[in-house]
Amino acid sequence: MKKLIALVFVLMSLCSASSFAKLPDPTDFFAGKWKILVIGTPNGDATFSTDLVRKDGALTGVLKVVGDAAAEPVQIAKVEDDKDKVVIFFTIQGYDVNVELTKVDSDNLKGSLMGMFEAKGMRVKE
Repeated sequence: MKKLIALVFVLMSLCSASSFAKLPDPTDFFAGKWKILVIGTPNGDATFSTDLVRKDGALTGVLKVVGDAAAEPVQIAKVEDDKDKVVIFFTIQGYDVNVELTKVDSDNLKGSLMGMFEAKGMRVKE
């Protein structure tokens, strides 16, 4: 009976440990693939895709314009992030801009581009 209890305890410990191992690192919430929709720009709504990667403690990556195969990827100049907010700085069409996004839930962000245009971010799940 003691062996059965010990076996059950070990199995429960392994199951709980493996489920915790699959949780995303809360300090790296913004790392990963995102789709960012900017609403109401002078050129209409714009959608970007990005894969933010943490290198040497800082997030980095490129933005790609969705739906425009001829568009060159846009290099992200800088990313500032904390627990609930990320600010992505980049240059597009000769303008230095930033998009500030705040966490809504585990897969969604909301904010603005330059404080003027509404922006929404959605985590891309594979």
